[in-house]
Amino acid sequence: MPEADSAALKALKNLQPVSFKGPAGYFAAIPFRLDHSGASPRNFPAVSAGFIRLERYSRKAPFSRRECAAAMSYIGGFLRNYYKAEFSSLNEKYSRNIEAITELTEVFAGSLRVRDSFKRILAGIQSYFGFDRVRLYLIDEKNKKLKGELSADIRGQVKSIGYEEIPLEAGSHRFADIVLGRDSGAFMERYKDCVLYLPLAVQGSNIGLLIVDNLLSQQRIAQEDLVLLKSFAGQIGMAVDNVRLFDKVEELSLYDELTRLPLRRYFNQRFQEEFYRAERFKQPLALVWGDIDYFKEVNDTYGHQTGDLALKEVGRVILSNLRKIDFPCRYGGDEVIIMLPQATGEEAMKFAQRLLEELSEVRIPVPFSKTRELKISMSFGVSTFPQDASSQEKLLEKADSALYWVKSHFRGRAALYAGTVAEESKGPRQAGAAAAEKAPRADAFAPGAPNKNAGFGEKYNVND
Repeated sequence: MPEADSAALKALKNLQPVSFKGPAGYFAAIPFRLDHSGASPRNFPAVSAGFIRLERYSRKAPFSRRECAAAMSYIGGFLRNYYKAEFSSLNEKYSRNIEAITELTEVFAGSLRVRDSFKRILAGIQSYFGFDRVRLYLIDEKNKKLKGELSADIRGQVKSIGYEEIPLEAGSHRFADIVLGRDSGAFMERYKDCVLYLPLAVQGSNIGLLIVDNLLSQQRIAQEDLVLLKSFAGQIGMAVDNVRLFDKVEELSLYDELTRLPLRRYFNQRFQEEFYRAERFKQPLALVWGDIDYFKEVNDTYGHQTGDLALKEVGRVILSNLRKIDFPCRYGGDEVIIMLPQATGEEAMKFAQRLLEELSEVRIPVPFSKTRELKISMSFGVSTFPQDASSQEKLLEKADSALYWVKSHFRGRAALYAGTVAEESKGPRQAGAAAAEKAPRADAFAPGAPNKNAGFGEKYNVND
C-alpha cells in the first residue's frame, strides 16, 4: 500500500496518472482498475487495482500529461488483454477439471470390475490433471497389509504394482503411517509441493491410499487441483467399497461355500475357454470326474453334518493338489469334476492317485459311533482330449462313463476311459460278478491306497 499523501496513493484514489519528481529523477504513477465481477471463476479476483511507476533518469524533464495519458491508455489495454487471457486459461482449466470429475464419477458409478475400473480411473486422473504418476494402494484387512493395485504414468502406461506389500504397522513405511494417521516424516515435508497423499475412507474407516506426484518434472501441484482431488477421494473410496462388496457377492455366486470349489456354471465357462485353447494349440486336456462312495448312506446313517464334513475334507484335499492352471468344481451333490489343461491321460491318473492316497488318510470324527471315526472313499473316472473325445460334451460323457465303470467294478479307485470302458466295449459285455473279474490295462487303472475297507458301506455298521 502506498504511503499516505504520496503521489501513488493520489493516483489510485483519483484513478488519474500523477507526474512527480523524486531525488533520483522524474516519475509517473499510472493507475489501473479492472472489474471482473459477474464473470470470474472461483479463486479469481473480482477486482484488480494497482499502479505502474514510470521512471526517467536520462532526461531532465517531467512526464507530460500527454505522455501520462498515452501510458495509461496502453497499460489499461495491455492489462485487460492479459486478464482476459488469464481468465480464459483458468476457465478452461476449471471446465476441464469439472469434465474430468464428471466422467470419472460415471466410470465409478457404471463399473464394478476392480481391475477395469481402477485402470480407467488412474489413467483418467493422470491424463486430465497432467500428473507424472498416479498410484493406488488398498488395505488388506485380513493380512494387515497395504497392497499396491495399479500405477499410471505420464507415458500413458498403466501397470500392476501388486508386488508392493507394506505391513500396516506404525513405522514400517511412510505410506502405512499416512493411512494410520501418523506423522510420515521428513520426506513428505521435503516434497509436499509435488506429492499428494490422499487416504481413502468410507464411513470413517480407511480402505486405501491414492498418491499423485510430479517427482519427475518437479512441478508444483496447483492448489485448485488439490481441492478437486480431495473432494474426489471420497468418491473413489465409496467406489472401492462398492466394488469389494460386488466381488464378495460374485464370489459367493461362483464358489461353493462348503467345499470352496467353483460351482458348475463357473466351471462350464472355464471349460469352454480351455477346450477352445486345447483345440487351437493342439494340446491335451484331461477331465477327472469323481464322487464320494456311499455318500447317501453316510448322510442317512450319520446325518448331514457328517456328510458336510466329508465334503469339506474332499474340497481341501483337491485344492491342495492343484496346479495353478487346473480348475475344479463341485458339479452337484457329492460329485466333483477337475479340469487339467495340458495333461495327458497318464498324468491325470497320477493326479487321481494322489487324491486317493490323501483321502485314505482322512478321518471324520463320529463321536456317537463305535468306531468314533469315518473314512472317506472316492471313485474317479478320467477322459482325455483328443484321445477319447473331440467335443466338450463327449469328453464329459466319457469321464462319466469311466467313473461309473469304476463304481460298478471296485469303488475307491480311478480308471481311464481309453483303457477300461473303451476296451470293454470292443467285445461282448459281461454283467454282474463276471464283469468285476475283468482285468483292465495296468496303465488305465489306479487302485487306492492299501485298504481292505474300500467303500463307505464296508467301513461302518449301520447299527453303530
